[in-house]
Amino acid sequence: MAVPRKYRNIGDFHRYYSGEKQAPVLTLVIGGNHEASNYFSELYYGGWLAPNIYYLGAANVLRYGPFRIAGLSGIFKAVDYYKPHHERLPYDRDELRSVFHVRECDVSRLLQFGDYEKLFADRPSFFESAKIDNLDSAPAEQVMNLLRPDFWFSGHMHIKYTAEVDYEDNENEYKFKHLAVTDELASQLPASMFKAASGKKKRAPMPSPPNITNTGTNFLALDKPGPKREFLELLDLISCCSIGVASTKPYMQKTADGKFALHYDEEWLSILRSSSDGLVAEDAPFDIAAKKSDAAGTDTVLHNLHWIQNNVTAKGLLKIPDNFERHAPTYNRDDKVNADEQPCEFPNSQTEAFCQMLQMRNKFSADDDVVEGDDDVVFG
Repeated sequence: MAVPRKYRNIGDFHRYYSGEKQAPVLTLVIGGNHEASNYFSELYYGGWLAPNIYYLGAANVLRYGPFRIAGLSGIFKAVDYYKPHHERLPYDRDELRSVFHVRECDVSRLLQFGDYEKLFADRPSFFESAKIDNLDSAPAEQVMNLLRPDFWFSGHMHIKYTAEVDYEDNENEYKFKHLAVTDELASQLPASMFKAASGKKKRAPMPSPPNITNTGTNFLALDKPGPKREFLELLDLISCCSIGVASTKPYMQKTADGKFALHYDEEWLSILRSSSDGLVAEDAPFDIAAKKSDAAGTDTVLHNLHWIQNNVTAKGLLKIPDNFERHAPTYNRDDKVNADEQPCEFPNSQTEAFCQMLQMRNKFSADDDVVEGDDDVVFG
């Protein structure tokens, strides 16, 4: 974990991993910058971190009944955006942080739900604006402006605030309803944040595809967990998709207790399969990595969508299996733990099974010569 030494202590996740405890409700997780990145890397395409706790991977789109849920993990750093996922254990000092930085190859897949080619015709100006704007995650903002979801939930802001994003007249105007910030906290935040809060900052999004007609997004950011912090919000959501229509029919299967089951998304699977050959999971020159991450053409995606429908949907494989397995040893409080020693890499059976289902090569599988940690690597 990329945290100062004073924060290196065992929390309670190991209780859920070992099976001692279980999440009482289905819990979906995206990655940030203070988690065990090595464990997340085992589940690049997503998977169960523990029973009833599902990690969405680097990027993902899932179905829960009539709801379509997309997720993007990590934080944005322009210097690493166009690099491949090259980090492997043991991490050096730079890789310990770059491993959780958002990558263009993952964002481009989310943008394939819209007009990818038109978007990246403006890539130079988009990338330059991203380097200047240190407050926003420019890739996440592009995804939101293009896909225009009903709701957007964001972490890493360290304060709670809500906003209504209005896309009328092709303008992206942030109308902040609430932003309570103490003077002490305000002094630590960039001035651009308060310009955005006052509505002075506007950015014109690209036109959305014809099938996306939503004109507004409800934006919610939460504080980090802790005493007297607003880190939890309960919302009653209504799906924009009608129950019973053909587009939601494959995803309406329920569990034994009458709740919807978590499903893969047909379109997302077709995009993954179409772009799998171009995925770079090793260190590579910038120009090679950027070229390989280009999105697949529309014909390729449609071809793979038919393949998914015939080989996944028709075989009843859209429902995400309950296939969690423990690969790493469970925590024992009697064991002596060296906070400066890195763990070994564990190949995850969920990732292997997912790639086999889609008949893709698992580029994140552990090699035979993986080094099982380096006692000389110290994090500071």
